[in-house]
This record gives sequence, structure tokens and C-alpha cells, in this order.
Amino acid sequence: MTLGHDKPGGLFQGIPGIYLLLLCDVIKQFGLDEQDIIYDMGISRSELLRPDSRISMKMGHVAAQRGTALAGDMGLGMAYAQALKVTLHGSVGLVAMTSPTIGAALEAMSRFIALRAPFFKAAFETDAEEMVVSLDPTLEMDAPIRTFMTEAILIGVTIMSEQLLGRTLEHTRVEMTGPEPPYYRQFRERLPVPVRYDCPRCCVRAPIELFHAVPQLADPAAAELARQQCELEYQELFPEQENFADRISRHLQNSAKGKALPTQEEVARRFHLSSRTLKRRLQEDGTSFRELLEQEQQQRAKQLLQETELDISEIAYQLGYRDVGNFSTAFKRWTGLTPRAFRQSV
Repeated sequence: MTLGHDKPGGLFQGIPGIYLLLLCDVIKQFGLDEQDIIYDMGISRSELLRPDSRISMKMGHVAAQRGTALAGDMGLGMAYAQALKVTLHGSVGLVAMTSPTIGAALEAMSRFIALRAPFFKAAFETDAEEMVVSLDPTLEMDAPIRTFMTEAILIGVTIMSEQLLGRTLEHTRVEMTGPEPPYYRQFRERLPVPVRYDCPRCCVRAPIELFHAVPQLADPAAAELARQQCELEYQELFPEQENFADRISRHLQNSAKGKALPTQEEVARRFHLSSRTLKRRLQEDGTSFRELLEQEQQQRAKQLLQETELDISEIAYQLGYRDVGNFSTAFKRWTGLTPRAFRQSV
């Protein structure tokens, strides 16, 4: 991990300072000394409270390392999740609060996770029955730190969903890959959903009904403004990591599963561009909207053929093909196999 560089205006590339401040508060709740976390970092509580305060990724890693060592088996990740409030997430939290549905809120949180937790990447998936938010680390980290952060994020997602809805969640659970830790018994009754262990991946699973549930403060216009703020913040913090084509590709990847991908005109409106400007900017990056669309269609087609038993006609419909023959022709062009032959081969 490398130390982030200061940016003009007091911004640091990395993690919002409020998250380090919250870690100190949770450590104090455990009866431990917060100075054992920040004693040599050269920062004060007032500096961490600034809205534009950010700490480097290295500083965040050191703080997590010290926090998990101090807390031991006290359940730091679960306690941290309980201390989180959706308002602490800034513009990302505002997107979630004002989104038209919980599904849209979680999709936005997954999309912009790099703004708040750059150690991880998130994936958002839906099918006819459930919604899944999964989490994977982007950097190597020790097991205690990985567990702490994974618990904090995934359990935090369920707590945030309760805060947005103003009611308890039903038929929802967190899944973790490792064995059940001893501290889970102490937290079990205080968490909004059960946690299951020894699972294939770390994720939140919820019924598809939750996807369509409406937050108490839903306001599509406000959500769109907050989303634009997140996009701007992302470009300011990661200008070298993503070109325009990457942004369009990421938008397609995060589009709702189970229905046709957005058209070029819809994407252009979403990015406040004309269709001609969108086409020109993608050409400047050496690609086209059709190419990016087909890349995402191919990825989704393979996943649906491998992981579901949906009829090929239903898969074609979900991918935006009105004629199953056209889908089969496109799939054979992509892979050299018909959809049926591909499914049989895997």
C-alpha cells in the first residue's frame, strides 16, 4: 500500500477522516485508549471532523491494524457497523437516502464504494427471487483487518437499509466465508439480521421485495443531484484510473439485472450529453457504445447460462433481444458456440 498524496483544498486521496474518528469512538466504547490508534499520525479530532478531511490508505490500514489488535475478539467490525449512520457517508449517503428504491440505494452504494472504502469492490446482483450485494478486497490484508472491514460494511448495509425504511428487515441475512467467531453470540440479538458463516462468499442476501421498497426520504431529483456529486468526487479522486469509456462500461455493469440494458440515448441523457457527443467521446477512447454494450451482454449471457435454468428465450429477453434467433447469432459470434451448446459445455 502506498501513502496517498495531499490534494489542493485539503483533500487526501483515500478514506474520509470521519471513519477514523468513528473507529476511535468505538475503541473508547470498549474501554480502550483511542490514542493508541492515532498517537503518531499528526492529526487531531477537529481536523478529522472537517467535511473535506481524508486520510491516506496507508494511514487507514495502520489504524485498522491497531484497532483490531487492541480489540481482539471483542467484535470490532460489528460494533463499528452499529455506530455507522447513513448521514456519515456524505454524498454517497445522500444518494442512498433519496433513491427511489432500496435497490437503487444499494446499487449506488456498490457503485461508489471506492469513494468510502477503497480497500474493497462491491457487486450488485438481482434475479427473480433475491438481491445480493457481495464484497471482495482489492488489496492484500491480514485476516483480522479483512474480517473487521467486511463485517462493518455488510452489517452496515443492513443497518442503513433499516434506517432508510424506518422498519426491520425480513428474510435478509449477511453471509461470511469464515467460521463463526466467539463474539457473534454477544451481538446476535443486537444486529438487524442474522449472520451465516462458512459460506462461499461474503455478501448480503435479501428478497427481491426489498429491492422495490421505497425509502422514507425518496426524492428522485435530489438523488440525481447527489449522484452527480459522487461522479464528480470520483473523477477528482481517481482521475488517472478511469477514462470516459470506463465510466460508460461501469454504468452498464451496474444497470439493473433482469431487464434490458439502457440504450445509447438513455445513457447519454444519464451523463447529460447528446447522443452524438457520447459517440464522439467513446471514439476518442477507441471504442463504441455498441462494443461496450455487447461486452456487457456477453458477460451477463454467460452468467445466466451458467448459473440459472432460465429458458434461452427469457435470457434473450432480459438482455434486450426481441428475437431469440438474433441472440443466438450474436452469442455464437462472441463465443463460437450457440447458447444451448455453451450451457451444455459448462
